[in-house]
Amino acid sequence: MGIKGLAKLISDEAPDAIREVELKSLHGRKIAIDASMAIYQFLIAVRSNNGGQGQSFMLTNAEGETTSHIQGMFNRTIRYMTEGIKPVFVFDGKPPEVKSGELLKRREKREKAQLALQVATEEGNVEEQDKHSKRLVRAGQKENDDCQKLLRLMGVPVVLAPCEAEAQAAALAKAGLVYAAGTEDMDALTFQTPVLVRKMTFASASKSMVQTMNYAKALEGMNLTQAQFVDLCIMLGCDYCDTIKGVGPKTALKLIREHGCIENILKHLDGKKYVVPESWLPPPKEAEESSSDQENSVSDDLQPIPAYVLARRMFNEHEVLMHADLKWKPCEREALTKFLVDEMGFNPDRVASSIDKLEAAYKANKAPQTRMDAFFAVQPKKPTDASVKRKIEPVVKGKGAKGPAAKKKR
Repeated sequence: MGIKGLAKLISDEAPDAIREVELKSLHGRKIAIDASMAIYQFLIAVRSNNGGQGQSFMLTNAEGETTSHIQGMFNRTIRYMTEGIKPVFVFDGKPPEVKSGELLKRREKREKAQLALQVATEEGNVEEQDKHSKRLVRAGQKENDDCQKLLRLMGVPVVLAPCEAEAQAAALAKAGLVYAAGTEDMDALTFQTPVLVRKMTFASASKSMVQTMNYAKALEGMNLTQAQFVDLCIMLGCDYCDTIKGVGPKTALKLIREHGCIENILKHLDGKKYVVPESWLPPPKEAEESSSDQENSVSDDLQPIPAYVLARRMFNEHEVLMHADLKWKPCEREALTKFLVDEMGFNPDRVASSIDKLEAAYKANKAPQTRMDAFFAVQPKKPTDASVKRKIEPVVKGKGAKGPAAKKKR
């Protein structure tokens, strides 16, 4: 889901952080792409329209197995590489426990969509059928396994994140292993990716514009520190906790600027105007024990932690891999052809033509041309000891490296 309203807020408050650029402008860049997000979008976008007779359907092979994700991933990856981009696909690991509430909400929405689809089918409403069937699309383990096999046969790096893919992609970018994180989820910025690239899945030959967001410029434009930005994202709405009812994006930013953090906001918040989630509040104080030395008393460390504090920890200390083997290799042409033609039922001639393009792109990218911006790069200022320490601090499993805070405007 990402962060509710963050893209619009950055557009309004820090327009210099956002750029619309052509896909080819990313030539020579390594980009860590959120695979689960891409697969979901391919399942929605790559469909058959049933000969123009009504509801569209996902593509399938002779055995009835869905192949939309395979076709989308295959064609789009070749498109990236043809433009000189080196994609890295990052797959989700286990969902964090604090996300269970969000997952439950999504399950309830799917159940409602299923009921609505049944009604639309009984009524013969093709438009409503198509709308609700898309809402039921879900990228499961089989789709992930299919795409991992495809990408490895194509010679493209695959990273299996221990937890959230966008957090891992951001960690790779923070470590300098890739240029940017590619996803529609805005929380990649909350995880401090230096650059976020959006709309990559939709970039095609006829419409090749993508959107880039610069993390440092976003913080500078909104006049926030990294810690304040995280608290802002939590107040806007994330996957890890509920939000304060009545507080919209503009109000959330105003409150953060005035009070600095959520704890101070809660102290000054108008309880009649806004409703704070119970999960954000500390537990009620127990009545004093009749005996000060009563055994088995509850330790303060075992008291429930406010939900926004847990969310903050998720953004600042997300579980990520410390190392990743990012190597692009020649495709395994014979095995790739067998997988696509024999198992997925793709057209042999089209597969052969596409693999030709893939091999040509690999050869061209093996010794890429120097990017034009390298000739005009501004020499960085001499770093202080503190900034050097922050820069080389590794991203470790269970802890995220702290990013530099943006300077406040005078």
